[in-house]
Amino acid sequence: MRLIALILLSVIGGFVALTILLDLFPERRVTMAAGGEGSAYHTIALQYRDVLAEDGIRLDLLDTAGSVENIARLAEGDADVALLQGGIPAPKDAPVSALATVFLEPMLVFHRAGMDDANDPTRWSDRRVAAGGEGSGTRFAVDTILNTLDVSGDNTLVPVGGAAAAEALLAGEIDVAIFVAPVSAAYLTPLYLAPGIELASIRDVEAIRRRLPFVLAADLPPASLNYAAVKPATRIDLAAMVAQLVARDGLHPALVDRFIKAARRIHGARDLLAEEGQFPSTDANTLRMNKQARTILAASPSRLDRFIPWWMAAQITKMALLLVPLALLLLPLLRVLPGIYGWTMRSRVYKHYSDLIEIEKEAKVAHDPAQIAALSARLDGVQDALTEMRLPEAYRDRAYTMQMHIDLIRSRLVGKELV
Repeated sequence: MRLIALILLSVIGGFVALTILLDLFPERRVTMAAGGEGSAYHTIALQYRDVLAEDGIRLDLLDTAGSVENIARLAEGDADVALLQGGIPAPKDAPVSALATVFLEPMLVFHRAGMDDANDPTRWSDRRVAAGGEGSGTRFAVDTILNTLDVSGDNTLVPVGGAAAAEALLAGEIDVAIFVAPVSAAYLTPLYLAPGIELASIRDVEAIRRRLPFVLAADLPPASLNYAAVKPATRIDLAAMVAQLVARDGLHPALVDRFIKAARRIHGARDLLAEEGQFPSTDANTLRMNKQARTILAASPSRLDRFIPWWMAAQITKMALLLVPLALLLLPLLRVLPGIYGWTMRSRVYKHYSDLIEIEKEAKVAHDPAQIAALSARLDGVQDALTEMRLPEAYRDRAYTMQMHIDLIRSRLVGKELV
């Protein structure tokens, strides 16, 4: 049993040591696809850059048109991590997975005052509607909703989004501006304060939510955006998408740990749409979850990095992820090992019984002295094998029992010799 335990421990220890040695030190430079400068994603990516810098990790920001380009650049290997709007699919077989959902992005419809039907997509045919630039998450969401509702918007949608769309609405160059963005996006603040601009949501949000699995329900209470001006004047039901932190599958486990830690600091506070601690989470992800990220999110924040280097603490988390399923596989094996061991020891004795039974059968009909002597010699051979056999004390009783059977057959042979 000590030998079996030593073998098992050696195998597990060798596996752990090999895994650590092959993948111990992470890269200290990571690229993040984060939208264009001035966008909400870019602003959030700057926060990640500051938090990761505390651990000596350099985060390079890759300017993109938005979520659609983010996932493409991530799949192609141009970026290691990206922010991605929920519902946007990854290219087929792309080696990407979600680290966490990090915040809600409602679909906000801003329009000039007096346009009572601005929130109705079926009435946009005679409106100038800014619906996000090509490659942006806003444009993807608008196109998807219009296609789902079987509404055509090809002739009315203006390919402009973000700060440019807000400025165009304030300047009267467009009638409606649609944003899928955090409520706290800086470029939305002038729209909250402008007296001639009102906020709405696409009508019948529940009908959209039931058709599109990546759309969640949210709401803004009265005066939540501008208390003094009572904006919005009434509660607004919103269609909201989740924003996801997404990474390539090869991202080092220590970096996965650092990004989850950063996400907790950046997105864990209460805001108008989320409760404290609601994000980051594994809820409503539209991509396959990273296994280590799921494990980290399911547990309380680790305090190991207070005592050991962060990259070493992350390796311990990775080992836990690998060893738990290994332990689940080994536990049933460990339960049956004693039975297997006992059967092996007993079989060392029992395998000689076939010879003993054959000798006994031949002894019953043997009368010739030479034949009896041959049987006696065979019996001596079985006894010698039994004597030389090394058995643990717990199994010696089997050998003693067989010795009694050998003595019984020998006595019969001796009786035939005397006759």
